Formats: sequence, structure tokens, C-alpha cells
Amino acid sequence: MKKIFLAILFSILTTVHINAQEAYSPQRILKSLQHFYAEFKGGDELIQKSVGYLVFPDVYKAGLVVGGEYGEGALVQQGSITSYYKMYSTSIGLQAGAQKRSLLILFLTKEALNRFINKEEWKVGVDGNVAVMNWSKGTDLSSLDIKKDTIAIVYSDVGIMANISLQGTVFQRMK
Repeated sequence: MKKIFLAILFSILTTVHINAQEAYSPQRILKSLQHFYAEFKGGDELIQKSVGYLVFPDVYKAGLVVGGEYGEGALVQQGSITSYYKMYSTSIGLQAGAQKRSLLILFLTKEALNRFINKEEWKVGVDGNVAVMNWSKGTDLSSLDIKKDTIAIVYSDVGIMANISLQGTVFQRMK
């Protein structure tokens, strides 16, 4: 069982490394946003309400008791990419599976965006609280009244993993 887990983790990490440059290219960011718009009606309106957002086109997560998650993406403000980020986390506990997904984090207030930008390394749950929204495909986002200043939306899931928490995830500006 341990050998199978290590083989899966190695193949995921190899794929992440090989595709690193492509993962957060402007074209890949745009394509990921197009997938988001296709999955959620009113997604474009929700993005327009934000003062900035992070797009992670491919986030890889795998675990078998010990797990890890990694992705690379971009911060977009006023329609332009302003910086690139990587995200990662590790976990230990009851977990099994592998997953590839896309992640969008919306900053709905200038204060929330500034708290994020002013940190070289931003940790969910320590430096900022993020409400992870678990909406099904086809949800109309334009009709929702969101009270949080930072929300995360997971979309384009492939694979099976037991949880979608971002607690303890670190976001770090890439140089």
C-alpha cells in the first residue's frame, strides 16, 4: 500500500514540475476562468465585485494518511496579472485519494486584499480566514448574498479526495 501511495505521489509531483511554467501562464489563467464561467452562472459578475482574485488552474492533492497539496497561480487586479503565487499544504490524518482541481480565491474588500498582498507568506487560518464555498456546478452566483471578505471556490474537480479544507494552506509569492 505504501509503495502505491509513493508511486502516485511521485507521478503527481513529476507532472506538476514538468508543467510548472505552463500552469500559471496568462493563457492558462484565462482558460481556467473560462471553465469557471462555464460551471457557474453569474461567475463573471461575482469576479467583477471583487477587488482582486487568485486563480490556481491546477491544484494537485494526494494523500494516504500523510497528504500534500500544491498549485501555482496568479493574482489578478483590475483585469491584469500583478504577481504569481504558489500554494502548498501538508496534512496527517484519516485521508485517502488523489485529486486535481482548480481554485479561485476572491478578495471582496480592499482590506482583505491588502492583508494578503502585504505578506510574503500568507497562511489560511492565521493571516486570513477564507470561506470555502462548496457550490455544485450550475449554481447561479449572481443571486447569492456573500457576507465574507475572502472566499474560495473549488471547481473542475477530477479524482476523489475526502476533504476540501484550505485550513493551514500557505500562499507564497513567487519571485
